[in-house]
Amino acid sequence: MRLKLFIFDLDGTLIDSYMDIGMCVNKVLQEMGKDPIDPEKVKDWIGGGARKLLERLFPDEEVDKALELFRRFYRENPVVHTKAYEGIGEVLDYLRSRGSFLAVVTNKMEDLSREILRRLELLHYFDAVVGGDTFPEKKPSPLPIKQVMKQLGVSPQESIIVGDTSSDICAGKGAGIWTALAKWGYVKLDSVMPDFFLSEPKDVIELLEKV
Repeated sequence: MRLKLFIFDLDGTLIDSYMDIGMCVNKVLQEMGKDPIDPEKVKDWIGGGARKLLERLFPDEEVDKALELFRRFYRENPVVHTKAYEGIGEVLDYLRSRGSFLAVVTNKMEDLSREILRRLELLHYFDAVVGGDTFPEKKPSPLPIKQVMKQLGVSPQESIIVGDTSSDICAGKGAGIWTALAKWGYVKLDSVMPDFFLSEPKDVIELLEKV
């Protein structure tokens, strides 16, 4: 059946954002009197949302304060080093030209996700942008994906999610849609297996011939 809906994760799939996230984490650490970390470490922690990331660095009683600071710092400078992966614009152009629905489902907050996409001149491509705070549940829950399909009137058999973590693949499988792993991102994959492995963004287009 012809694919009609392409759902993309944000960080590590559409955009390379770890450096800005790492810079904001280090600002929080500095503000709270702790030693900085190598921003490269953040690559392994992206995907579950800011709270989950900060829980790796702060005791439970400090996480709320750290999260408040992180969100403030990140909103002030969300796009310093962040950029779309090479080829993403061309892929989105092509999918749009053939009438596909496009959506973002991320665990980053919705307003921040929209602002980053706007600054990178990508926002106009998407029919829906869902963040970790849009619905009561976030990935790996399938709820956000189900809501997007309902909103756009597309069936699971006509839908696919492209993401770089098990969270994306689990959410997709839970929603009954096709799944593809973006190997160019911050790949974190456990025992769950996607339907497709993609080496570079342009491979997304080849999915049209495989589903």
